[in-house]
Amino acid sequence: MSGVLRGLVALLFLINLSLSQEASTGIPPNERRTLGKELPDVLLVDSLGREFNLHTLKGKPIILSPIYTHCNSACPIITDSLKKVVPALGKPGKDFWVLSFTFDPLDGQEDIIAFQEKYGLDGEGWKVVRAKTKEDLFKLVDAIDFRFMSIPETRDFVHPNLVVFISPDMKVKKYVYGVVFDEKEMAKALQYSLGARDLLEDFRSFLFFFGLLGLSLSGLYLVISSARLLQKREESRNLQR
Repeated sequence: MSGVLRGLVALLFLINLSLSQEASTGIPPNERRTLGKELPDVLLVDSLGREFNLHTLKGKPIILSPIYTHCNSACPIITDSLKKVVPALGKPGKDFWVLSFTFDPLDGQEDIIAFQEKYGLDGEGWKVVRAKTKEDLFKLVDAIDFRFMSIPETRDFVHPNLVVFISPDMKVKKYVYGVVFDEKEMAKALQYSLGARDLLEDFRSFLFFFGLLGLSLSGLYLVISSARLLQKREESRNLQR
């Protein structure tokens, strides 16, 4: 029965993972390692060539969108979807910041300028940025556990598709996965980054524990029932003798 139980647990885990990482590729972040953790105060450069430290944006939530400028698949869809959803959430620069952050170490100033112009982003409330140094780049992607892999002989990457909501005090609060975003889900994530309680998030670990407990009890019940049935059969055979 232990083998069956392990199989059921693995199946439930895979189903949960597939639902939470819908439309995502690559290795998803380990949220237990990142949620509630403060982002490093890395030095960034925007499309206008202005250098600034990430923590100068404190005081407002941040919608952080990891992209790379030469992407021809997921990143354009993510950016277009954000353009449709963001106006319903508020005004970038006033209510929150949006950062399209390139994780491609080879992206330079001309690349982020071209990306901003291509998608009609204002460069103020919604900034297209790159890290000043590779060290800062990998500090930031490590802080959100954003793992990507380059595809040989191209400038393409395999990466998870997501946006990250950062609280006004620069802590990782919520991941939203996929390439097309739902307005209600994004609004809820924004409120959560501002301090609203999310009961499902608060009790996710408890729900998982109770799920495992339920499976364990079910398995124990089956073992006991099987043992009793075998005992009755054995008693019946002894009586027949």
